Amino acid sequence: MIKCYVAGPVSANTYILKDDATGDVAVIDCGECTAEIASALKGESVKYILLTHGHFDHINGVYELKRLFPDAKIAIHSLDAGCLSDDLLSLGRGFGISCNEKCDADVLLYDGDTLDFGDSEIKVLHTPGHTQGGVTYVYKNSLFTGDTLFCRSVGRTDFPGGSFPVLHASVTRLFSLEGDYKVCPGHDKTTTLEIERKLNPYIKWSKK
Repeated sequence: MIKCYVAGPVSANTYILKDDATGDVAVIDCGECTAEIASALKGESVKYILLTHGHFDHINGVYELKRLFPDAKIAIHSLDAGCLSDDLLSLGRGFGISCNEKCDADVLLYDGDTLDFGDSEIKVLHTPGHTQGGVTYVYKNSLFTGDTLFCRSVGRTDFPGGSFPVLHASVTRLFSLEGDYKVCPGHDKTTTLEIERKLNPYIKWSKK
């Protein structure tokens, strides 16, 4: 089961994954722990709080989630881990948005890591370019791409740590995955990898 909630100051997507067989739950990104999200998680066994990258609009709800579910493991790529305790690195300060609480990662992620989840696993792909520590989570037939790949678009690269050529390589890596996947991005609506291979204007332009 996958549910999506839009929350936070710039309408970022928060995804809740649940393995029905075991009851394991993972939350992917949380720009704000809204009453709706907290209610959806009430009584659940949250195993992971997974972050696609460290920008404020994807992490500002993590502190409240950790308070509600202290046994949940906060996981983020090692290169973005500092954003959890630094409003400058997370860009929050630059946008006039700060957090009253800080926290640290429980799990530092690296490319190729796998996380046990229910009767399956969640695989970590390092997909930098929007940030240095951006990752995509692969779970069964779904990709959680954060701000790397969107429906008909890609993440911006003009923030500190961003790089257009690096992002291009990351998107190309995703497009090279075998088969099709549902793409669950950090903002806006879902799409599929096959559709983006064919229609994403960023990739079409980059091939010229």
